[in-house]
Amino acid sequence: MRITTRMIYRNMQHDLNSLNSDTQTVNRQISSGKQMASIADNPVNLVTALGLRSDIAGISQYQENLDYGKTMVTAAETSLTQMKDLLMQANNASLSQTDRDIVAGEINSLFEQAIDLANTRINGKYIFGGYRTTGYTDSEPTPFMEGVADHYQANGSACATLSLPLTSLEDADNDGIPDYGYQLGGGELLINGIAVPGPQADAVSTIFADASATAKAAAVNAVSAETGVSAAVTPAVIANGQAVTAGTLTSGDLVINGVDIFSSATDILADDQDNALIEAINSRSAATGVSACRNSNGQLLLSAGDGRNIQVTTSASGESVSHLNGADPAAAQDKVYFGSVFLSSASPFTINAEEQATGALAALGMDGGAGITGQADDTAGDGLLTVNTIAQQEGNVRYTGDAHDLLIKIGVSSTLTVGVNGQNAVADTGIFDVLSKLQQALLGSGYTAATGGNPADDTTALLIDNATGLENIEDGTVFTDGSFLVTVFDHAYNPPHELSVEIPVDTAYDSLESVAAKIDGVPGLTSCWNADGLLQVESSEAERYSFSLADDSSNFLQLAGLTDATMQSQALDQSLAGLQQCMEEIASQVSSCGAAYNRITVQSQIYDDLDLAIQENLSNKEDTDLVEAAMQLAAKTTAYEAALAAAAKVTELSLVDFL
Repeated sequence: MRITTRMIYRNMQHDLNSLNSDTQTVNRQISSGKQMASIADNPVNLVTALGLRSDIAGISQYQENLDYGKTMVTAAETSLTQMKDLLMQANNASLSQTDRDIVAGEINSLFEQAIDLANTRINGKYIFGGYRTTGYTDSEPTPFMEGVADHYQANGSACATLSLPLTSLEDADNDGIPDYGYQLGGGELLINGIAVPGPQADAVSTIFADASATAKAAAVNAVSAETGVSAAVTPAVIANGQAVTAGTLTSGDLVINGVDIFSSATDILADDQDNALIEAINSRSAATGVSACRNSNGQLLLSAGDGRNIQVTTSASGESVSHLNGADPAAAQDKVYFGSVFLSSASPFTINAEEQATGALAALGMDGGAGITGQADDTAGDGLLTVNTIAQQEGNVRYTGDAHDLLIKIGVSSTLTVGVNGQNAVADTGIFDVLSKLQQALLGSGYTAATGGNPADDTTALLIDNATGLENIEDGTVFTDGSFLVTVFDHAYNPPHELSVEIPVDTAYDSLESVAAKIDGVPGLTSCWNADGLLQVESSEAERYSFSLADDSSNFLQLAGLTDATMQSQALDQSLAGLQQCMEEIASQVSSCGAAYNRITVQSQIYDDLDLAIQENLSNKEDTDLVEAAMQLAAKTTAYEAALAAAAKVTELSLVDFL
């Protein structure tokens, strides 16, 4: 093939351009410090470099997460440590105090400080809110709220009664269910849109067993997993409005839950002075589920602690003596007494009756409007109840934060805990509860258990005989006719419902056992003389009921060693034991924070080392080796100059040279 001049010039131009481009590339690498400016420079290396840059960006984000985690953990550890210090102050104050009212005020200040520490924020975020570090509302302004309960609550009406036999209330709505006012049909009631099944007969009531408070609570609880709403019962209580009248009761005069209380004629004294009536009722408690006590005015009080119905059937004679059914004292009567239900949930909830079952709310005792349910906007009789108000509860602290620990990402699928939710880290340590109980103990209130300090030798001896072993004959301190006041507080309601019973002591008829039995008959309490001969009084549900004992004119509490000073001392001892345990729990949480901080520190160092290695690798892929580039530039320049010289020689040739 013949080479033409045109071909020679074209090849020279291509070679010169190529050399010039190489020289410019090397020069650009030297000036920018980078090997690549585009994919064409080195496609393989550039893709690798971009991947390394992505890794570095991810590590940078993880490092920022870890720095945030360090801040959160450090703040949590500081707050928890300060809470522990508060508990130590409370412990010391309660041990060294001389004025309990003053110390109670100091404990209250510590209580407030503990709440402030639990609501600590870092950069506007709550450290104990779990994932809910922000986003609080007017109704829930902080993770920890003082003075409110842990639930939204609706209260049923007080104990209702029904007279037998049923006459005009047979089946007015033709649903096949007797309309005795307290029955609840299946599907008639909706809670949060979920139908409540028809209550099944409880295992204890002897009449209308499917309409008892226990049966209705069980029906509600059967769907609580779906509705988020649970039910509990307030037991039926009967308080006769008139003192016991003297008379004789025999078989058939007084029947409770189908059990005939008297098998033979028994004389009853006025005011039941010799305890014959209440002892007869209590002797059948195992069969009836009902216990009895009476106050110093001779009025009876019956209760069924398990939520069953109480049916009281009296003859004319039985009613004229006991006055339990409270109507015409000269006529035979038959009445059923129902307990009530109260509902609670961690969130707001709605209850409504189906259109054709307008009495469904009435069956729960919740159709009476705001005065009954405690919900300000509730209208009586409209078949609808919206529970959107958090129940108030003095001394309680509600946690409104998220129930999960706060996690940060430290890898594509790896996480690390940096914030323990406030329920586990704070509330479950019991700090608010123990401080509240310590304050109550210092103020002489909120007792849930007490044990007398003086052991008795004989709990069955009549008090008038001074043979119990508790009397102090030398200084003349013996049992006398009188009374003492027992008050039970039901904290399921706000303010707590109070029931006060003045327990009479008649030395001619009472023994230590009979007085303890009267206390045991007060709803919400249990009482007995233990194996050591000590009097024990306890709440039947410590989380719900507390009590006080006062105004002892009989010397009973004093001689039993169950005085205010004794109960307060025991409550303080219990509170101090709770403080010690709480400090251990918080110390454990502090240790957990320290361990979390160490894990974060280790992970940070790992990422520091990894970042350095990736940066070095990236540098190898994209940074210019200046010495090598300078040598390449010199070589490229020399080649370019030589090519120019050669081109100049070529361009001097004439056409004759090619002929």
